[in-house]
Amino acid sequence: MAVGPIERAVDLLARVAEEGGDATVATLASDAGLPTSTAYRLLAALERHGLVQRDAASTVSLGTRVVALGRAAEARLHERLVAPAAPAMERLVRERGETAILTAPCGLDAIVLHTVEARYTVRLSYAVYRRAPMHLGASGKVLAAWLEPAERERLAAAAGDGDLARTLAEVRERGWVLTSGEVDPGVSAVAAPVRDARGRILAGLSLAGPSARMAQAGFAETAAAVREAAAAIEAVLAARAQ
Repeated sequence: MAVGPIERAVDLLARVAEEGGDATVATLASDAGLPTSTAYRLLAALERHGLVQRDAASTVSLGTRVVALGRAAEARLHERLVAPAAPAMERLVRERGETAILTAPCGLDAIVLHTVEARYTVRLSYAVYRRAPMHLGASGKVLAAWLEPAERERLAAAAGDGDLARTLAEVRERGWVLTSGEVDPGVSAVAAPVRDARGRILAGLSLAGPSARMAQAGFAETAAAVREAAAAIEAVLAARAQ
């Protein structure tokens, strides 16, 4: 697929965010595989729209308009997904005792939208908006399994995992996924998809905790509880859509 100026500009914007304001135009151009003149032109266009800004030290950072866009996206996500999911997540944590996590696709990553922490003194804590590769961990794999086929192929190519397609097909067939230690050592998680009325992935619901405690609680029983909670979220979303 041909890469046009919009794709290049979006890629540069993402690289600016990842660099945290420490990159020069030349560095960004090199990392993106672009001629410096092309990078200058695209960044100038982004700067005109307030999406990036060039600092006194000739470095590039995100512009203030990104803050406004982010706040708008955050409010919409809360209304559309977090608020409807929160009651079911809280019930799940009361019943199973571990940390519940709501994630959504973010490019080829999974991003945390909301968490409800476990009741134990020793428990997992995940920062909201934390990102992790979508092909790793239950909260990522459950999203990847229900991506559109072209996006699954793109993810598999980026991950360099020849077995990923088969793994994701198994997840779709089973309806849930269990992983241990793929993102955080000593942590196991069970996840189920949250889908819309057309079967498209909206979010993933996970329950995560120390592997020994999760095993003692029973993975099959936990999976049934997570799937029930995900179905409850889907029902709330469907009712809101009517």
